[in-house]
Amino acid sequence: MEQQTRVNSLQAIQSGLERFVRYPQSLLSAYVLNLLSALLLVLVPALLLVRPAHYTVIQTAADGIDTWLVTELLMSTTTYPTLQDSAEPLQPGWLSQSLLVITGILLIMPLFAWLPASFLAGGTLLTYVEAPPAFSWQRFLWGCWHWFGAFLLINLILGIVTQILVGALLVGMAAASSAAGSAINWITIPFAALVITLWLIVLEYTRLLAVHNRTRNMFKAFGSAVALVIHRPLVLLGFYALSLLILLLIQALFRALLLSEFVSWGLLFLIVSQIFIMARLSMRLIRWAGAVAIQPKHASAE
Repeated sequence: MEQQTRVNSLQAIQSGLERFVRYPQSLLSAYVLNLLSALLLVLVPALLLVRPAHYTVIQTAADGIDTWLVTELLMSTTTYPTLQDSAEPLQPGWLSQSLLVITGILLIMPLFAWLPASFLAGGTLLTYVEAPPAFSWQRFLWGCWHWFGAFLLINLILGIVTQILVGALLVGMAAASSAAGSAINWITIPFAALVITLWLIVLEYTRLLAVHNRTRNMFKAFGSAVALVIHRPLVLLGFYALSLLILLLIQALFRALLLSEFVSWGLLFLIVSQIFIMARLSMRLIRWAGAVAIQPKHASAE
């Protein structure tokens, strides 16, 4: 393992970039797993649409019936009352089941979003912490499995706490604005942004310090993360501010590119959008790798 030294925010970004480039397998695994999880979420609703697609009316419309003619007929003042009087309410048996399944998918989508990150975080952070001469898939997958359950649990618990914290801040900001006027927002908004940023730093370092200290006791790792934020707040805020700035620049660049006529062709749009996804994943991994360089004095690996 590489010896940890005190670094500033810019040096942490540089260190993160070096470790990210050294282990491209981390980006490959993150991209593939996120792609598979996204396809899984799309596949289930698509399968639910297979049955209604067999209906004659839908098939006829798909085969090229004049859509504008149908639209004009439906919007006609004489057509709608006729259809309303003659139509009998008939709810297909599959409709309620499909709606129930789709609703369930929407409810568990946040969990699916956590699964890839929770699974890959252990192996990715272990690779960045140990910094081996060559990437080891065996060691990477061991780290993924070893911390998967602990990371999933802490993500669930702290995710709920995050929602409560954000809700409390919004309520407090609204109450302050109504009591003291809109001018108070110049104080409350930066304060809320600072609190949320520090909290997100604690969330990320909870997982990092769990891997660094070889523990699955996430509450102990959470305490170490809080101590680190108290110990080096300026360096951490600077590091995450730089990371956020780079991410916003990437977002602005690709947004302008995707909205331009240059990528109006479908296949080119798909390629550029996938490059954008990989750029965002890369920035997350660079941030994780850079965070390894900022360690408290008492953090030590067994």
